[in-house]
Formats: sequence, C-alpha cells, structure tokens
Amino acid sequence: MIIGLGLIWSVMASQGRQTYSVTELGAQDEIWVVTDLHYLSQDLFDDGEAFSYIEKTAAGKDLRYGKERMEALVEQAKREHPSLLLVSGDLSLNGERQSMVELARYFAKIEEQGTQVLVIPGNHDIASGWARAFRGDQQEVVNQVSAQQFEEIFAEAGYKQASSRDQSSLSYLAQPFSNLWFLMIDSNIYADGLGEGAPTTNGRIKKESLDWIETQLKAAKEAGVRVIPVVHHNVLQQHKMLTKGYTLDNAADLKVLFNQYGVTFGFSGHTHSQNIVEEDLGEVSYTEVVNGAFSIYPAVIGRFHLDEIGIQYQKSQLDMATWEEHHAPTDPNLQGHTAYLQTVFDNSSDIMVHTVLNDERWYDGEIADAISQFIMPANRSYFSGEKLDQTWLNETVFPSQAYKTLQEASPRSFLADYLDVIIERSQNRDVEQVLITTEND
Repeated sequence: MIIGLGLIWSVMASQGRQTYSVTELGAQDEIWVVTDLHYLSQDLFDDGEAFSYIEKTAAGKDLRYGKERMEALVEQAKREHPSLLLVSGDLSLNGERQSMVELARYFAKIEEQGTQVLVIPGNHDIASGWARAFRGDQQEVVNQVSAQQFEEIFAEAGYKQASSRDQSSLSYLAQPFSNLWFLMIDSNIYADGLGEGAPTTNGRIKKESLDWIETQLKAAKEAGVRVIPVVHHNVLQQHKMLTKGYTLDNAADLKVLFNQYGVTFGFSGHTHSQNIVEEDLGEVSYTEVVNGAFSIYPAVIGRFHLDEIGIQYQKSQLDMATWEEHHAPTDPNLQGHTAYLQTVFDNSSDIMVHTVLNDERWYDGEIADAISQFIMPANRSYFSGEKLDQTWLNETVFPSQAYKTLQEASPRSFLADYLDVIIERSQNRDVEQVLITTEND
C-alpha cells in the first residue's frame, strides 16, 4: 500500500486563499492522474431512444456507469492513499452543471481521505451549448456552466489553494509540495458567460496567459523547484493521423517556454488514447503523457512518483473488481465491469469500420464484418496502450483475405493507414510507462 503524505490543511488569511501546509514529496508518495471522465449524472438520462442514440455515437465512451466508477475511485483512493489526484479536463459529458456538481462531491470525499485534488477544465466543460438531458425520445436543454461557475463548483479542487491565478483564464499554479509544483493550464476556447452550439474542439493559450506562465516558470527556476504542467490539449503531436483540434494551436509558444525554463515532463488529455511522446526542444527534451480516458476501456489511472532517479510513470487501471466484491451489484454490466467497457469500446470500433467503408463507397457487409475482427482488438490496443500480439498479427491478421482486401483497396482506405500506425507504434515504443531521469533536467 502506498503511504500518503497526509496533507495537513490550514486556513490562512494571505490574499483570502485557503492553502495547504507545504511538505516535501517523498519517494514513497504516489500521485494519480485521470483524464476525460465525461461523467453524466444518472439524473439526466433514462433508457429511452434519445439516450440510446447518444450512447451509440459516444466513440467508445461508457455514459451509463460514471457514478459507479467514481465510487470505485473514491474507495480505491481510500485504500491506497495517493498524495494527490490530477484531473486534466473533460470532467463532464457536455458541460452539464448537474454532472459537475456531483463530481465535485466525489472529489470532496477523496480530499476528506487525505488526497488533494487538482482539476482543470476541458473543452467540453465550460459554456457548452450541448448540455443536455436525455429522456424518452427527447433531448432536453439543461443548465451549463460559465467559467466563473466552474471555478465556484471546483473551488476546493485547486482554485482556493492556488498560490497564483491567471487573470485571463482558469489557469493556476499549485504548490502542494516544497519540491514539486503543478502548472494547471486552461487551454480551452469558450465564450464569456454561457455558450451556444457545440463546444470548440481546438485549444489555444492566450498571450496574457503565456506571460503569466512565464512568470510562474521563472519563479520555479529561481526556487530550484521542478514544475509539471497539466493541460487538456496536447503540447506535442501525439498521433500521426490526429493533429488538428488536438495539438494546441499555438503549441510552439508553450514549447519555447518549456525549453527556456527546463520543463521536461507534463500531462495532457483530449485524445482519449494512452500515449507517451518525447520531443527534443533544443536545450531540453520534453516528454508528454496522455492517459487513456477514464470513460473508456480500461478506465486508466496514471501513477507516478518522484525519487532520486527522477520521475517514474506507470499506467494502471481502476480497480472495479474490489468495488464489485463490496457492493455485489445485480446489474450484469457491473458484474465484470471492465469486460463491459471492452464490449462498449469494441462495438464502437465495429461501427467505425462499417461507417468508413460505406463513406469510402466500397461497402460490403461480409467484408466489413471480417475487417472488424482485427480492427476491434487493434483499436482497443491503441487506445488502452496495450501492445499488440505479434504472433496474432503474423498468424491471424496478415494472412487473412480480409486484410489483403483492405490493403488492396484503391484508393487506399483510411482503415489501412490507421492499422499501419497502430502496428508501428506497438512495435516501436512502450506507452504504458516512462522514466524521466534527473539527467534530462
């Protein structure tokens, strides 16, 4: 069991902020990271046609059982005592106020157990005109949240404890430990007040925010303290076929600051797929970790600690089995919930195959079914970070007629290019763990 620091809270009058007593993060202390929870309050849907439709178009996310996964996260944190939980955006499905209010209660329970929580918003959370309830065959408009309301709801999950706040966004600096600070960066584009229509997918950091970030990095460098940035959008290009809307529009500006002030390691989210990318910035090499989304198979929890060697990160997954053992659910989707999450994700992959072939105008149902048989496990591997079995590829996939048909399609199918990317990554690098040594600083 990981022994946490047992953060001691104190209320200080300084600038009207609640702060924590600063202590050093030790090698025995562990920090957790989750992203893209896409939590939807169970009060906002039923088993009607409207919700069934949104489930089928959710790109592998499970929308039904966010409550149970959050309960399991609270209970696992109580057993294992992480010192800190970082949440890198897209807390809600589409910015529903009710969903975020409930999430804040779960975070409060985690904090009551001695684990501090730090959150930032994602592009789905603030001023989203897509905030909906799903009842019968109708989608009903529900309350969304403004930037100010987001800060109020999650005041105890970072904002009240911030040592510095950016006045032009919801970015803040957290200093929970004397030897490790967190730069929580709001990279999202949203309206002042409430929004209309779809949330903006791409992200950009305002010039004023960049100036504020530089001030924080300069202070950390002068203090000799390591800083870890946490952003929703990607700073580095995480995927060959997925850049626009995912990598920050002005990522180059942030990379200049990281290079200048020696930032070597950080987290982002947004893509939903487990990945680790490193880029040489000139003076330093920067490594960015993206956890797999908490809302899809296998509900990833990233873990890392800081020791004399450096930062050691390891992907893990939510312990639903212990929650199931304690609660004995009667719902079959909660009896072996991880297997259910896999089924939801695989069904989404199957829909993708049939849709792509139809859009490419060479659809055949039998061929699509056959191609799905290897795209489903390959896509699952890509998003979960698990390696593909090379023997399975050599003996089952490559010799198959479905694979040959896919490769021979002219013009070349998106699915063929996508499969090549998945296989290349699986063969060339480990995206489930990484060590950033102090020599890289």
